[in-house]
Amino acid sequence: MKRTSTLIIMAALAGCLAVGCSKTTYFQVYQTQPVNANQCETKDGKIVHETKNCAVQYNFFAEFGEAGFWFTNNTDSVIFVNLAESFFILNGNANDYYQARGWTTTKSSTITISKQERKDKKKKSSESTEGSSTSEMKASQVSERAVIAVPPHSTKYVSEYRIATKEMELCGVKDTPKKGKPLGLSFTVDNSPLFFGNYITYTVGTSGKKQHIDDRFFASEIINVNGAAMYEVVREKDACGKETGEKVEQVRYSTPDRFYITYKR
Repeated sequence: MKRTSTLIIMAALAGCLAVGCSKTTYFQVYQTQPVNANQCETKDGKIVHETKNCAVQYNFFAEFGEAGFWFTNNTDSVIFVNLAESFFILNGNANDYYQARGWTTTKSSTITISKQERKDKKKKSSESTEGSSTSEMKASQVSERAVIAVPPHSTKYVSEYRIATKEMELCGVKDTPKKGKPLGLSFTVDNSPLFFGNYITYTVGTSGKKQHIDDRFFASEIINVNGAAMYEVVREKDACGKETGEKVEQVRYSTPDRFYITYKR
């Protein structure tokens, strides 16, 4: 009996080694909504908050969620975005966009003198010079800017933070769903476990009055998805939107108001 049990264990270990004891990949997908539904709209594949002076655009879809934003100047003057007074806010905790960082950049250059040979036909002799090279390296300091300038009718992208750091435990929800059955919970603005947003300070022109963009979002649904169900095969389309007949694999749930986190079990 003991020998039989030992053989079963050895066979199981061998099978595990054969398949690499691999774990299954799962995705936790977050659906978000703006706290103020009238403040934002979805346009051209982005979430857009537009005012007379500017437009702020978001696309959260990335692993852990991209919290950065595109800032577009709608005026005929330069707009100055004050990063020292702009913040990414996660569940009430403010994170600075300006952190007074500095970087050192280096640039090297090499001058090479190749071998030269000169012949004197009258004296029937030759003279040569061996090749040589010199190298020079320059270092320069670059400081982070507290204020960035956005020219008229132009756009700049600001990125610093991710929305989440790890998957959430959903009470009563299995974290290993089957391929065809995502599992999750829905939330309202009153009971959501995740709130985030950007508070952006800017001025129009050098002497303009400080103005603010305050965008807040919350997780309205969180679902656990089997990795095999996270992708779908669709027919590729050309620039005019016509199907080309080519089949490509794309990620499901890929919208600007969603993001995802991967985990293994």
